[in-house]
Amino acid sequence: MKFRVQQVRIIGIAIATGFLTVSCTSGKVSQCANMIKVVNQTVIDTKATTESGTKGDVPTIEKLVGIFDKAAKDLDSVSLSDEKLKTYKSQFLTMYQGATEINKQLVASIKERKSTKVHEGLRKSRNIFSPERDLATGLTQYCKEPDK
Repeated sequence: MKFRVQQVRIIGIAIATGFLTVSCTSGKVSQCANMIKVVNQTVIDTKATTESGTKGDVPTIEKLVGIFDKAAKDLDSVSLSDEKLKTYKSQFLTMYQGATEINKQLVASIKERKSTKVHEGLRKSRNIFSPERDLATGLTQYCKEPDK
């Protein structure tokens, strides 16, 4: 979990920095801003929840379930007309929804004391977040590009 927290911090900083240097048309800018706002809030909430690590404690993982579920709902409500942003939105949604389900399964596995399922859940969690850095970098770069 600690590795994921560090990734989330780096991605949040990259997105925030990228957004500050945006030079797009206002429609794209506002759409980027709405998407980035949700992603950054998710980073902030995740960081606050996992600052001291998770150590497999159920209450922390349950908080993460809530964070990722809220992120998915918030992102789903962002209205986009830009096709490329719709693609990024879909990819982030897949990641957040997957994280919600995996963390729910982790909680159940921990409560049932099924270590094999816990290890499987942790592996799935790492896999679900593996594209996060590329997604954030891609979104940042796209939001920096002027419309053509």
